[in-house]
Amino acid sequence: MFPLYDENPRTTRPYVNYVLIAVNFGVFIWEVIVTGFFTNEEAMIRIFVDYGFVPAKFLESGPLRIEAYSPALSSIFMHAGIMHLLGNMLFLWIFGDNIEDRFGHGKYLAIYLFWGFVASMAHLAWAMSVGGNQLLIPAVGASGAISGVLGAYLLMFPKARVVTLLFFFFITTTRIPAFAYLIMWFVFQVFSASFDVGGGVAYLAHIGGFAIGATFGAGYRSLAKARLKVSYTPTKRVEEKGKETERPRQLEQIIRPLRMEGITTPKYVEILVEIPGVDERDIAITVSDNTVFIDAVTEDGYRRYRGKAILRAKVKKEPEFTHYLNGILRIRLVRV
Repeated sequence: MFPLYDENPRTTRPYVNYVLIAVNFGVFIWEVIVTGFFTNEEAMIRIFVDYGFVPAKFLESGPLRIEAYSPALSSIFMHAGIMHLLGNMLFLWIFGDNIEDRFGHGKYLAIYLFWGFVASMAHLAWAMSVGGNQLLIPAVGASGAISGVLGAYLLMFPKARVVTLLFFFFITTTRIPAFAYLIMWFVFQVFSASFDVGGGVAYLAHIGGFAIGATFGAGYRSLAKARLKVSYTPTKRVEEKGKETERPRQLEQIIRPLRMEGITTPKYVEILVEIPGVDERDIAITVSDNTVFIDAVTEDGYRRYRGKAILRAKVKKEPEFTHYLNGILRIRLVRV
């Protein structure tokens, strides 16, 4: 199965994700220049040992020295070949933008680097348990940090669809729920690590990164649910009937305007509204004569979409049907 793209609209432009991908490609070009397209073995060993994560070097440097940790971060921008790079960047391109959209640019960069570091520590633990030459082999690649992205995505967007290319006697595409695709990916990592399938791949780094990413995703979901359930904090003092009492203080939400398009026919009016990240059950539609009011809150409770459409014709108060898919709400109203 080869992922092509996800059907999961975002509300912001993922600048950090773009920069991360650009830096990975830039570092790879530097690797190609220094190693002569990976033909100079001495140069390859030198840069991978210097900038890759070598468990033995980390242990020798000591955990209290700052320089011991720099390879754990520099290694997540290095790759051992073009296919290694392209595979990682494809997954980062598909799944990283939505994680950045929810966490924000600065937080996303920080947690991405943190996930990469945790993945390196997971690889270190595995290398220490195995011992021997595994302590001396440099680990490079962004897959540990990207595994964190996948783990967070699994918990934050389980219902999103991943359009996937299938090779099974024939070539076709299919839409797979994110939770199914990512669970299969994780099971494959565990299976490969258990039976040592595909030598040279740091599967424990993938597993560690995925686990810490899933932990962040679970935390995000818990906070989002708490925000929706507890929509106030009793800290606001007001005066009622001459007495000072505490009143709930409403949580501030980011109000987003709606982007809408309409189609008018002799029998009905159809409206297409872009509302990414909401549950269809949380969309409120009110019709009054020729005006349609729409109000919705995102699943995390941080954004509210609110707007109205003034139609050129009067319509019935109840929509004929509504349909919400991939962040687009479709409303059909019958004319009167």
